[in-house]
Amino acid sequence: MSDEHAPTQTPATADATSPRRTRVAIERVRQEDASPEAIHQAVRQALHATAAFDEAVRAGRRVFLKVNLVTNASRDEGICTDPEVVRAVIEEVLARGATPIVGDNPAVASTKSVLKSSGIGAVVESFGLEVPSLSETATLRCARAERFNAFEVSRAILDADVLINLPKLKTHSLTYMSMAMKNLFGLIPGTRKARWHVRAPHADLMATLFADLYSGVVDHFTAQGRGLIHLCDGVIALEGDGPGHGGKARFLGAILASSDGVALDRVGVDIAGLDFKRLTTLQKATRRGLGEGCLNNIEITGAAISDFAGVTLEEPAGGGMRIEGLGARLANQRWLRDLMIDHPELTADLCVGCRRCAEICPVGAITFVGEGANARPAFDKRPCIRCYCCAEVCPKGAIAKSRVPWLGRLLG
Repeated sequence: MSDEHAPTQTPATADATSPRRTRVAIERVRQEDASPEAIHQAVRQALHATAAFDEAVRAGRRVFLKVNLVTNASRDEGICTDPEVVRAVIEEVLARGATPIVGDNPAVASTKSVLKSSGIGAVVESFGLEVPSLSETATLRCARAERFNAFEVSRAILDADVLINLPKLKTHSLTYMSMAMKNLFGLIPGTRKARWHVRAPHADLMATLFADLYSGVVDHFTAQGRGLIHLCDGVIALEGDGPGHGGKARFLGAILASSDGVALDRVGVDIAGLDFKRLTTLQKATRRGLGEGCLNNIEITGAAISDFAGVTLEEPAGGGMRIEGLGARLANQRWLRDLMIDHPELTADLCVGCRRCAEICPVGAITFVGEGANARPAFDKRPCIRCYCCAEVCPKGAIAKSRVPWLGRLLG
């Protein structure tokens, strides 16, 4: 896709925060040879093409591998980071004499259960690695924040010498896509993430929040000789209404790596065949100089974006549509909201009554109606902030976006 209308940085900002030619490594795994060894080789090549890896990962250092553990899902479902990607990163960290630590903060499900179902748990056990508790928090200050200047995040992650961010490439009902920047939201423990949706009750404000959090993570891990590397798993991607079971797995065969999460996300959008202008977090981060969002200023190594020509992942419902201007002001009026904005809908036949949706809802908009195993969730659209946390944690993909009402389509 062309960068003709891509947001650009002022020369002063670009000089201060990112090199003129930011590097993103792309490696391709072909479906006919998607063996563990082929994945391992792609990961090794991508990591070592990222100078920050060899500079930061060295003997005696503690390296936190922040995987993506959304909910209980198998490898083939394309929801959690591929266990073979994790295995390859662990091997490379150990080869350099550093100590790898693996973890994440699932929203509702236990870390142990998601590690087991994803296959990552078996990998971690085979190396005898530490999986620390992430419940203890520390304050991450974000000096370059636009609105949210402090976050309580897992102390064990902040205390690491190096952070390797291992997102899964997928579409996302709220944010359009989820890659490097979005995956860092998992630094916040469990259901505490849902509380942030109350403070940022619409998609545009959540994009600001993700950009603010990203700025703080960058500043923390690039200070005092620490390190930050992003490696995105797009071997089996997720399309449609991700990031959970509402999406559909699709083989993509892409591995991306960079020390710049903004640049990685920019390249990832093109590999997915989607529209970078609809990835609001990317737009905000680029305008603020938090990384390189102009494709013309990004050096691509390894494979080329054109190697994925013809790939177009299915967009989430609504296609990343944003209501702006007068429409956004009208949508803030509660009596008009339901006429303009999509809302969660239940496919009752898929629901198993696990109540995770009600547990995660930050505004108490979900109640259960009926008795015992026949109880099903009911959604109150009045307090609902359309964060789609309920859809994200549903283990059966029973919750999805409704169609955008006609007034929203008119003003979007």
